[in-house]
Amino acid sequence: MTVVEATKSDARKPMAIEELTTLPSAEAFRRDYMARSRPVVIRGGIKDWPAFRDWSPEVLAEKVGGNEVLVQQSPTAIFGLDPELGGPRYQEITTTLGEYVRNMMNVDEGDIRYYVQRANIPERLPELMEDFSLPSYVEAAKVYLINLWLGPAGNVTTLHYDTPNNFLAHIRGRKRLKMFSPWQARRLYPCRSKAYNMSQVNIDDPDLEKFPRFRDAQMYEVEIEAGDLLFIPTYWWHQVYSETAGISVNIWWIPLYRQLIGPQLWDNIPDIARELLNRAGPR
Repeated sequence: MTVVEATKSDARKPMAIEELTTLPSAEAFRRDYMARSRPVVIRGGIKDWPAFRDWSPEVLAEKVGGNEVLVQQSPTAIFGLDPELGGPRYQEITTTLGEYVRNMMNVDEGDIRYYVQRANIPERLPELMEDFSLPSYVEAAKVYLINLWLGPAGNVTTLHYDTPNNFLAHIRGRKRLKMFSPWQARRLYPCRSKAYNMSQVNIDDPDLEKFPRFRDAQMYEVEIEAGDLLFIPTYWWHQVYSETAGISVNIWWIPLYRQLIGPQLWDNIPDIARELLNRAGPR
């Protein structure tokens, strides 16, 4: 894995994620970004998707309103795992997507906040598959999950990393992300619980006495608008802020073996071994 690091003198000043305004070739993407575990945002990268043209919360309610989804609810608008206990900071309820759009998406500040996150599209909302296509950089056989994210302004998904590569395709609204390279992990104090991929640090109000190394953590920041496609490589830490109500689709897919050789390798060996066995199939 090759990641260009900032000098220490630049620490704590957010750096920008590279932007492209045209889709790179599949060869260029795999060489320059995927193989190097280098994030990039492709402005307008999904503007040919029917989902970009047609989707709104109301359209989704009309199209798949009777389908059941899991809805996460939080009294704080903070979504993620508790870094000490390893369990979720939210509760889950099952309802239909139409009921969610009508009665849960639009809440007043201070009320319980709701979020449809990681709704498995092929499994729970298969009718939506016709409205988008896999980017040419992703082999269908290596797709891990395809998820719908649908929620109001103000929700925050706390700092974590994922083992698969991730395309975050933003369809409506605006999101902001704070990101850190895998090589910043020591400064982010990963949890030593079931939530091993979560940071213990509240990066918006860090306790520097408890987490002094965070002082030198180098942060990247990026804002994505409707139509943008953001590549988040394996192990890249990210915290996500919903600046407005919005709709996203994320596609997780299996990384290259060389991408897995990094500071998070040992924490992820059980998951990696499980995935390799699944891909090997029955003997």
